[in-house]
Amino acid sequence: MSDLLAIGRSGIVAYRAALSTVGENVSNAETEGYTRRTVRLGESAVATSNNYQYRSSAVFGGVSVAAVQRVYDNYRSSYARLANSEAAKAEAKATWLNTAEGALDDSDVGLGVKMASVFTAAEELSTDVSSDTNRRTMLTALTEVTNQFNNTASSLKSVSDGLGSVADSSVQKLNSDMANLVKINVGLLRASPGSAGQALLLDQRDATLKSISDAIGVEVRFEDDGRADVRLLGNSVIKLVDSSEPYPGLVGVVRASDGRLSLVASGLQTQVSITAQSGSLSGLVEAASAIASRREAVDAIAVSFASTLNSWNQAGIDRNGAAGAALLSGTNAADLSVATSDLSKIAAASTSGVANGNALDLKTTRNSNGPEAKWSLLVSIHSQAVSSANAEKTAAATYRDGAMQALDEVTGIDLDVEAAQLLRYQQAYSGSARIIQVAKEMLQDILGLF
Repeated sequence: MSDLLAIGRSGIVAYRAALSTVGENVSNAETEGYTRRTVRLGESAVATSNNYQYRSSAVFGGVSVAAVQRVYDNYRSSYARLANSEAAKAEAKATWLNTAEGALDDSDVGLGVKMASVFTAAEELSTDVSSDTNRRTMLTALTEVTNQFNNTASSLKSVSDGLGSVADSSVQKLNSDMANLVKINVGLLRASPGSAGQALLLDQRDATLKSISDAIGVEVRFEDDGRADVRLLGNSVIKLVDSSEPYPGLVGVVRASDGRLSLVASGLQTQVSITAQSGSLSGLVEAASAIASRREAVDAIAVSFASTLNSWNQAGIDRNGAAGAALLSGTNAADLSVATSDLSKIAAASTSGVANGNALDLKTTRNSNGPEAKWSLLVSIHSQAVSSANAEKTAAATYRDGAMQALDEVTGIDLDVEAAQLLRYQQAYSGSARIIQVAKEMLQDILGLF
């Protein structure tokens, strides 16, 4: 009779745990990072014993909870991390190249139009070189174009600085995530296998690994107890987290004077330069390099424009009969400025004595090697880079969404399945309770015989 009571009790305990697991799944159906749990039930030990008459009899132990298991697929999880890294890289790169496109203003009030206005003003000046209005219009056009060069350089620098700040923040979060993963590894080392506590730690581990993969591409290897070793994707010599070490590696970002970024790793090895193959940091590094190239190109265009205008003015004669002087000063886009406000310093006349000869000659500098052509080429190159980055972002996002959906098919919560499990375990629970009730009634019947 006591065996029947014990069996019923074991069922009550086991199916209560199973019902609790289903309830946990249902309540966390929309919780990000939660992995579906199942309870593995096992038969309690069955022993045989001899009574005082030496007759063998079976002793039934009922059921017990063998383990709380996470429904997990290592292959799909690894696939999802990789896809997540690629999407984060593409998104970061596209975001900042799009931002830089705004700084390279090619609108109706942009740099290309401002440069064209200088040549238009020179043509107007050639129609009447004695007109102060025409000369003032040209100086105004020169002032506007130098201001636009200044603004473009400043805007690109702001984009570069902003990108660098985001990279600094990303590295700080990455290092924090790696430190958190070390703590989780310590917890997993101490956790009881198959326990609810271990399942919770494994959920936290996977969420942290996803956050790490957002920042940088990694290879992950798991110990039998669930602890994670993390190495740099594409360079397994570089350790970021070692499951046997009580401290993480560190990643740092180095910012060059032109805004270019590079990454270093230290902590678990001597500091070395690293190359991130994926993750947002990889996208930021590539975007920073592209923006630095754009800044160099704008500076080169500014120098070319100043050289073109200065050479043209120096080849002519100003209104005072003197040889023309430089109209622009500066060594890059940021410090380009008009060197004079004197209307008479515009050398409209040619050295041969033609009053508007030099003014007419300026249009000959508008060729495929001129500053306007170089600006158009720069805008075109960047536009193509933005288009490519946006297409890559879309493709990577689709790839990531597919990988996440494939993972969710295994680890996610299907409420229909949970409802069926709830009914099943509820019936088993009621059956176990009925066993106890039957044992009680039988015991009362036996006692009633006396």
